[in-house]
Amino acid sequence: MPVDSAGNSLSTANNLKITSINSKVTEWVGTSDPNDYYTFNLSGRSSFNLALNDLSANADVQLLDKNGAVVTGSYSGSRKAESISRTLETGSYYIRVNRVGGANTSYKLSVSGNEAPQLLQFGTDKSSYQVGETVKLTNATVFDGNGVSDLSQVDFRLQKDGGSWDIISNADKFSADSNSNRASFNYSLSNLTAGKYQLWAKAYDKSGGTSNTYQTSFSISANEAPQSLQFGTDKSSYQVGETVKLTNTQIFDGNGVSDLAQVEFRLQKDGGSWDIISNVDKFSAQGSDNRNASFNYAISGLSNGKYQLWARGYDQAGATSNTWQTSFNILQPTPVVADSGDWFDQNIQDSGIRAATRSRFFDNVLDRNDIISILREAKDNSVVDATEVKDLRTLVSNASYLKIPEHVRVLANKVVNGDVANQKYQSNTLGNLDAGSSDVQLENLISKWFYGGDRPTTSYTYQYASGSLFQNGISYQDIKQGVINDCFLLAGLAETAFRSPSTIENMFIDNGDNTFTVRFWQNGVADYVTVDRYLPTTDTGYLAYANKGNYYNNSTNELWVTLAEKAYAQLNESGWIYQDNTNSYKGISHGGYMSDAFAQITGRNVSSNDLDFNSIVNAFNSGQLIGLATLETGVASNMVAAHGYALVGYNSSTQKFTLFNPWGIDNGSSKPGILELAWNEIASNFSYWDSTKTIST
Repeated sequence: MPVDSAGNSLSTANNLKITSINSKVTEWVGTSDPNDYYTFNLSGRSSFNLALNDLSANADVQLLDKNGAVVTGSYSGSRKAESISRTLETGSYYIRVNRVGGANTSYKLSVSGNEAPQLLQFGTDKSSYQVGETVKLTNATVFDGNGVSDLSQVDFRLQKDGGSWDIISNADKFSADSNSNRASFNYSLSNLTAGKYQLWAKAYDKSGGTSNTYQTSFSISANEAPQSLQFGTDKSSYQVGETVKLTNTQIFDGNGVSDLAQVEFRLQKDGGSWDIISNVDKFSAQGSDNRNASFNYAISGLSNGKYQLWARGYDQAGATSNTWQTSFNILQPTPVVADSGDWFDQNIQDSGIRAATRSRFFDNVLDRNDIISILREAKDNSVVDATEVKDLRTLVSNASYLKIPEHVRVLANKVVNGDVANQKYQSNTLGNLDAGSSDVQLENLISKWFYGGDRPTTSYTYQYASGSLFQNGISYQDIKQGVINDCFLLAGLAETAFRSPSTIENMFIDNGDNTFTVRFWQNGVADYVTVDRYLPTTDTGYLAYANKGNYYNNSTNELWVTLAEKAYAQLNESGWIYQDNTNSYKGISHGGYMSDAFAQITGRNVSSNDLDFNSIVNAFNSGQLIGLATLETGVASNMVAAHGYALVGYNSSTQKFTLFNPWGIDNGSSKPGILELAWNEIASNFSYWDSTKTIST
């Protein structure tokens, strides 16, 4: 019988050293020695491999914890070899080799282990990123008791918005720090789309040992382009040698002021080429809202002439804001001639406004840019005094003499003489212009009426809309109602587009600076409001109201319908369109009469009428605008109850009427965009009809 060198109990177990190199022991078990015990200690998480070979009879092997409890075992039977492979945590362990039945056998025990990686950890340089930014790991470390050279890789998985886990690239380059067993590594992720992410990782050594898993989270949000860029100049006219200073500078970035990169400027003199001039790249947050920024900018050394200053903002990702443009004059000093006796000397008292008006009137017209420039002349010394208020009102009252276009006169009148809508600007108190008004108040009035800066309130997000005012002509089929109850307005627009496309075309004045002045009629008198290209969008970037479902950045967008709707929401604040008098989309969602919309869109006389076959046919044949309203309940399944439809056709042979539903042609519902109805269907589903009374405006 061989000499027994193995312990026969836990307390006498033979100590083994577990390394990456096999430790081999040759021993035996039998009648007089049924159990052999070995012990080993792991200082860190480790792989463990055991083989029991060269058996002449049946023997088993077990792995025990420090208390002698069985962790696992191998029980192959007969003379088959036994083996155990698993990853073990830090601690003390025992190996038991035992004979089975009456077996007597020698054996060869081979054990090896490799300390698995541990203490894997990392963070991200930020918790929230914008689309286009790179996610970089920070403080990324992992420990391997066998040394950094034993590390193989860190395996990564990425999950977006609670979805499936995707396999992504691994890290396989490690650098030892002051502790030769601890490694750092670099890792980054780019080109991620918007969403909430979980990043999972596990480290492996060269023998396949694994570390703890580690997980961190971060979010990627869609980059929000800068918007609401605006500014003025401290005067509208300067003498050669004076410095042009910008005032009331403002730009908004939903991602914060730190996301702004620059405001780019271009300068044009006397209608010539646009010159690139210096940019602004320093911004200051306004108040507690770090999304609103102001900036300083000045231009000096300009020669005499008429100037246009153009600007556009950029964020760090390269997204751009609206463009903004203002004008000013540089004048050559001229001797003052006493008693010149012209109209300006006789009627305008403030010298700055007088000089600016006289200079701007050189072509015998005061256009929109001229009037805006003159209004801003009153902002000198940061306050509008009584003389300046009087002079501005004098200019508006002499619009005919000064050849001020009608829409400019109406808007300027709202600035200088007041309007009920002047109570608020961007939901804050504003007020009518008066002696003592600040330069900020005047600039906000200019922004409200000439630039569409006071957008209707909404729960959706405004984004700058691409596209054209009109695409391939004007058609009632351009109409597609959104999420608010303004079918009366959209049916009115559809019927006008059907009967008189020129009326729709003439509703809009393109100001050339991405704003549009829109005309409506109050009791036959034209009224105007200005809108910009920013439109309410859903979280995914689709238009929410009119033109519902169009992506905001689509270059093929046709914008006239949604801009008319926005203008109507702004006009509501003036208190005469029979809604709730608020500057909001909700304010025009209370329903209304198509007759009111016809009158407000066309300026024509209108009427509401009981249903009558002959009256409707005669009105249609005479070219009148006609809309029909369904009953509030009990209508056919293919019709919308309490809804306005535009009459766009009548076939005298079949005596069928063609009606257009302002939900649109392809509205994705069971209520089609076009209905062809016999008179009995109209009589049983509709309650009244509205129409214009005359063809001419």
